[in-house]
Amino acid sequence: MKLPKKIYTTYLIGKQHRRSIPKRSTWRASKKLQLVHADICGPLKPSSNSNKRYILTFIDDLSRKAWIYFLREKSEAFQNFKNYKISVEKEVDGHIACLRMDRGGEFTSHEFEEFCKIHDIRRH
Repeated sequence: MKLPKKIYTTYLIGKQHRRSIPKRSTWRASKKLQLVHADICGPLKPSSNSNKRYILTFIDDLSRKAWIYFLREKSEAFQNFKNYKISVEKEVDGHIACLRMDRGGEFTSHEFEEFCKIHDIRRH
């Protein structure tokens, strides 16, 4: 068998062993609203009939219940979070302990940071 003179790096990278993506999270919430996942998707094209171009989601880690809000602009995310917080905390009779997001920019304002400090909401 003749060995190739040139070693192709893409071939070698393809042959490397990789760790598989974990099937389960290392930590899960043990009560409702202990951990809430938030994300925003958009801008979507075409926009909806009512000119909504973004989708904002909140998912409770324990129950996996999802709340979805349709937004015209990304800047509406903070106000919708406040509305979500009021309604979900009444429904569950508890408070949001931790909010996990992907730091996409929708929840990075100083105003949002102060709101979380006042209401004792940790952010991931």
